[in-house]
Amino acid sequence: MHFNVSLSIDSLFSIFKKRDRATIIADILKSIRFNPQGRRKTNIMQSANLSTDQMNKYLDLLIRNGYVIVDGYLYKPTSRGLRLLQNLETEYLKLKIRV
Repeated sequence: MHFNVSLSIDSLFSIFKKRDRATIIADILKSIRFNPQGRRKTNIMQSANLSTDQMNKYLDLLIRNGYVIVDGYLYKPTSRGLRLLQNLETEYLKLKIRV
């Protein structure tokens, strides 16, 4: 049996290129997790590989929901944010094991 697959390498790459919202949120929380003093927005943006617009959107969401706090120019995870990250990582591992 032969399947005619008409996907190019570029279209295959684009399928896996985009991250979902949960992954982006986890990347932001991971970026600030191990720095007790907090991290600046630019550092988070670079380590999570986000644009300025994306960074502002997600940080605002995390702050409004109590997952991140702002201390001057520094962003820190709350205990609630750390629990969310742990849950996201646990669910990711469950999905990875199933695949």
